[in-house]
Amino acid sequence: MKENPITIGFDDATFDLRSNVKKTRLIGATCQGTRLVNVGSREIQIDGNDATQNLIELVKMTEKHVQYILTDTITFGGFNVVDIQKIHEDTKKPLIAITEREVNLESVKNALVKKFPSLYQEKLNYIVNAGNLYETTINTAGGVSKVYYHAIGIKSEEAELLLKKLCVDSKIPEPVRIAHLIGKVF
Repeated sequence: MKENPITIGFDDATFDLRSNVKKTRLIGATCQGTRLVNVGSREIQIDGNDATQNLIELVKMTEKHVQYILTDTITFGGFNVVDIQKIHEDTKKPLIAITEREVNLESVKNALVKKFPSLYQEKLNYIVNAGNLYETTINTAGGVSKVYYHAIGIKSEEAELLLKKLCVDSKIPEPVRIAHLIGKVF
């Protein structure tokens, strides 16, 4: 792994589920190490099914340079769940989906069944197919924190090394944290 790997981190823009607006933005922040070098965004449907394809298209805009994909969980815009298997297959890039807490799969399934009674299975399959949820500790400027992640196309040891390089001010890697900050202005 290079000293300053080139990564692209994704998060969604702020949105209100109670609003009549049914779209938000998916933000991709490309960094070399922790230095921002590019930003892209695409519109996605809240609770839709288009985040996977839009994320792939954003990666492909900088794919010659990007070495790793980082996401804030695997859901954007409510329950617009990404298929990390497809993203990895289409981009040929390792992907790490970071979450701040363990996922209660039964609670997620119940929420999906309630919101999407006839369509919940496909969204649930994306979550199940994301694979193991690993746990690690990150030492940042704010102290030691636990972080959880799914990884595809990368061994857990390499994923943890990458997280340690990119988690500086918080347990969220800088490219994802930057995408989150940008998303707050939409």
